[in-house]
Amino acid sequence: MRTVLQAAKAGTNIGAVCDAIYHRQEEVGIRRIMGVLSLAKKYGSSACDQACAAALEFGVTEYRFVRRYLERSPQAPLTLRQIDPLIRDLTQYRDVIQQRIQFEETNP
Repeated sequence: MRTVLQAAKAGTNIGAVCDAIYHRQEEVGIRRIMGVLSLAKKYGSSACDQACAAALEFGVTEYRFVRRYLERSPQAPLTLRQIDPLIRDLTQYRDVIQQRIQFEETNP
């Protein structure tokens, strides 16, 4: 039952799917619930929560459905963003390196 509580913390739809698995299969379903939690780690909680929402919508509250849904859905590309304003653009680093190379070539 502890794994069902962990699933509820991962996401509302994840918790609902895992709760349905536990009520239908009881102790045998614990491994499937752990599988859903590992999918949440692998693909991210939000993607897994969306997959579980689709499973609830179609009435198929199974680990296999969630896994296949995540495997077949295209993942969003990773986007880079400026984390810290102290980090400069790469072009500035490139310019500094080019200036340093020119300086070393002219002053051996």
